Amino acid sequence: MNQNPSHSYFQGWYFKNQKEDDILSFIPAYHMDEEGKKSASLQVNTPKEAYQIHFPYQDLRFSRRRLAVSIGENVFTSQGIRINIHTKELTATGKLTYGAFTPMKKDIMGPFRHIPWMPCYHNVYSMAHNISGELTVNGNRIDFNHGMGYTEGDQGTGFPTDYLWTQCSWQEEDHNSLMLSVADLQLGPINFTGCIGVIYYKWREYRFATYLGVRIKKVSPNEIWVQQGNYELQVKILEKLENTLLAPVKGSMIRKVYESVDARMKYRFSVDGKVMFEFIRKGCFERGL
Repeated sequence: MNQNPSHSYFQGWYFKNQKEDDILSFIPAYHMDEEGKKSASLQVNTPKEAYQIHFPYQDLRFSRRRLAVSIGENVFTSQGIRINIHTKELTATGKLTYGAFTPMKKDIMGPFRHIPWMPCYHNVYSMAHNISGELTVNGNRIDFNHGMGYTEGDQGTGFPTDYLWTQCSWQEEDHNSLMLSVADLQLGPINFTGCIGVIYYKWREYRFATYLGVRIKKVSPNEIWVQQGNYELQVKILEKLENTLLAPVKGSMIRKVYESVDARMKYRFSVDGKVMFEFIRKGCFERGL
């Protein structure tokens, strides 16, 4: 993968912060279109509304060796985030400190990481980590002490044409988290439906992936059902209020996708026919159709 691209390219990071029903996600990103025009953005998604803030590309800096991004007066690292946003629509300030990240045992992309013409490469930096601190958003103070975080990222030229993505974090004995994505992919003349996903539950990792032979039993705008060997995960969207986010097309942030950070979701996970968990709770859900 070209780390110094001379063609259309984007790189973005997703920092989700949650304490019970209080959920905020921050998405700093760098993008370059087909003509080489560079720009940067910071998107903020709340349960009620999403905000897009545009920056000159020089205002965004990031490290290629570790997770460290700054855009304007906002800083995002594996140790925490510092927010200082003042626009007509959004005022957000404060600092959150992160505990130790929980990375995956192996790259979520598996061997697909080494395919040079993939439109998008996905990274999971942390399935779950502690949060302490507070943020103030449009005058509302949000206490994130004893909260949970999730961090991922993407890079390439653009998102898949059609895709569904969900993520959920919850407390049960300790931090637990899951992520699942199903997308229509094209590799040259080959079109197929791909899947990547992971469940981090009671200190154990369960993985779903096309490169491992996952079976997609059902996918619709409101349901995903996948099977990986003796693992089965069913996801149903019961209720959602979607906000509009911007996504890249050949490096340009011109596509609209839709995300709810607090959708009412039903998750059911079983191993060898035994239900490991089944619950209804708030989770993130995003679609690009």
